[in-house]
Amino acid sequence: MRFWLVRSLLLFASMVAVGCAHRPTPPLSDDMARVTLDTISPTDELSAYRLDGELVDGLQFPDIDPGPHEVRVRFRYEAPGRVSAGGLATEVQRRSCIMAVNFDGFAAGEEYRLVANRLGWTSVGWLESAAGDKLASAEVIRCGPGA
Repeated sequence: MRFWLVRSLLLFASMVAVGCAHRPTPPLSDDMARVTLDTISPTDELSAYRLDGELVDGLQFPDIDPGPHEVRVRFRYEAPGRVSAGGLATEVQRRSCIMAVNFDGFAAGEEYRLVANRLGWTSVGWLESAAGDKLASAEVIRCGPGA
């Protein structure tokens, strides 16, 4: 009985480890561009939302054709509590924001990074080149409470 339990736990642990492993990113094709997502804080979440108005299936953007594109992301983070009129502090709240970046110069064979950060209750974002040069600022479309 004990052997069966140990064996089952080992099998379960190996399945979880395989399921949680990240797949390596395939090489970028010379005729496509790639947008990766990043946040300043490791506890914040940034995921792909829309590409040129179409919903994105998955958390990352697919590789895109060169040229102009609008990319929208969903940015989730914890905002600090506020102080009420009575001087009481409220609890930390989860926020969810939709941000958009319009960029005309996506080039073939290039990788770009869309970065998001929180400044209290405000969200900011920008698009960077592979060299870290800021190329475009993100526009906050909407924000609100979110899980």
